[in-house]
Amino acid sequence: MKMCSSGFAPRRRQGGFIQGAILFALVIIAVVVAAFSLANRDSQSSADSEQARVNASFVLTVGNNLQTGVSRAIADGFQTANLSTNMKFIQADADGVGDLNLFDDTLKYMIRPPFPLTALEDPDAQPFAEDETSATWQVYPVIGVGVEAQNEAIIVIGNLKEDVCRRINVTANRAVVTDDILGSVEIAADAGLREGCVGATPDFSYFRVVATDVS
Repeated sequence: MKMCSSGFAPRRRQGGFIQGAILFALVIIAVVVAAFSLANRDSQSSADSEQARVNASFVLTVGNNLQTGVSRAIADGFQTANLSTNMKFIQADADGVGDLNLFDDTLKYMIRPPFPLTALEDPDAQPFAEDETSATWQVYPVIGVGVEAQNEAIIVIGNLKEDVCRRINVTANRAVVTDDILGSVEIAADAGLREGCVGATPDFSYFRVVATDVS
């Protein structure tokens, strides 16, 4: 039998198949890496959302405890008219006539709450720190049943993160997490809200009405 040779190496048809398999494997790896990255991102987003809910629950619990502490002090004879001027969140001055520290160790109306750092815009500014007044009183007029307006005493706690603020409003006022945040306590009071979170970056503030008909 006569054999004919062209002098060239025979063509290897498997080479194209191997290259195609490698490219396919690279595509699969890229898809897996992208999916893993998205999964991590979604996982982180879920963790952040859960952390915001936990922190919001803590702030609302503090608000409830504040309400209880103030109510107990009023039941013991503290005048509601003196809430904004004489009820303190730090130790009252020695010469402060009629002053009352809500966190007094003897009276024990309320224990000073340490806020989670993850709830705060500025971790170094702890609400209700012992060396400063990190919450404020606001007395706001509200139209009552009669002709004259009633006044409401409102406790305001600032330095909260925006995501915590939004979650507070979801729980307290059945808001949607993407709803606009009201700009001030006055606007919230005009809207008839008794509790919630207001403000703008970087100072979002929790508020709660703790006494009504404050003269």
